[in-house]
Amino acid sequence: MKAPKKKIILILVLLVFVQQCSTINLIPDFVLKKSDYKYLSAGVSSKNFVLDKISDKTYMYITYDSVRNYFIVDDSYNKIKISAEGDVLINIQHPSGDLPYKSHYVFTDSTVCDLSKNSLEFEPFYKKINSETDTLDTKWITLFEDYYNKATTVIYSNNDYIYLKIKAGWVALQLANDYYFEGDNISEITFKNYPAKFEKLIFLKDNASNTYSDWMSHSGSSADKMYPDEDLKYFNYPEKGLKYVSNKIKTIDFKKTKSAENYTYTPIIAQFQGVGYYKLKIGEEYIRFKENAFKYPFMFFHSDAYLNLYTIPKKFESKTKLSFIKYSFPTNQNESKSQGLYLLKKKE
Repeated sequence: MKAPKKKIILILVLLVFVQQCSTINLIPDFVLKKSDYKYLSAGVSSKNFVLDKISDKTYMYITYDSVRNYFIVDDSYNKIKISAEGDVLINIQHPSGDLPYKSHYVFTDSTVCDLSKNSLEFEPFYKKINSETDTLDTKWITLFEDYYNKATTVIYSNNDYIYLKIKAGWVALQLANDYYFEGDNISEITFKNYPAKFEKLIFLKDNASNTYSDWMSHSGSSADKMYPDEDLKYFNYPEKGLKYVSNKIKTIDFKKTKSAENYTYTPIIAQFQGVGYYKLKIGEEYIRFKENAFKYPFMFFHSDAYLNLYTIPKKFESKTKLSFIKYSFPTNQNESKSQGLYLLKKKE
């Protein structure tokens, strides 16, 4: 090989090394007009659509009632009902309120609220039975079966209570010490051979990350792919049979700003922090924004955006066009402070 060719190859290798292993950006910008891209926290919109922030939390749960056409967001602090047009109809700010798996009922220590109704109403329990302190006239299982057979609605909660709706009202029956629920607070809770009695809502889905809008949702980052949640392999989502709206957030560019992590005891950069530039097509227009992101060296055209776009099943597109974007950047060392959940809706 002639010396000039060797020199050219050496220069190219050096340039690739500088680009991939230092904070210097050698690749030209793919974003022509950066002023079109704002952080989510600064307010992002297009001609006819807008992103409205509804929660600053990133650990949450979103369901859709396909019959009554509304959404519920539970971020552990707020239980929010949202209309098909994207209006907040009800917001229950009650961190201890219990919203059981895929239900539209919020239970507190003494009341129940039905989020399928149009107004916020707290109904007191007709009866609350504490199996540890109350004296029972019969065996606990006999009492439970009596209420279970009478009830039109039966819900197993996250706090060892069974909620049963009978003709006289709601009964809150605490589980006896020698009986146990199956499942946990992030999946459906069941009890022996007594199935729950209520109409389950459905999850939304982020097609790009192949994840649903439940407590086990992930961002599809490199770490998520490298260390997947093994429980998800065996979790049977009924929604797997549904086809979801396949819109995706596209990465336009990523610019390194600093080193986020070095390999132990070395100056070698293990991960970069920078700014990602994104666009999302809606009809004939685009929503554009930028956000802090991470990137590993030699992951040439891939960065970790920590963005989820949750959409509805295709068969319900005629009922609502609403979708949700969650930004879950894993540290608070970012200038945008945009972490949270956003509604993508039509402008009023």
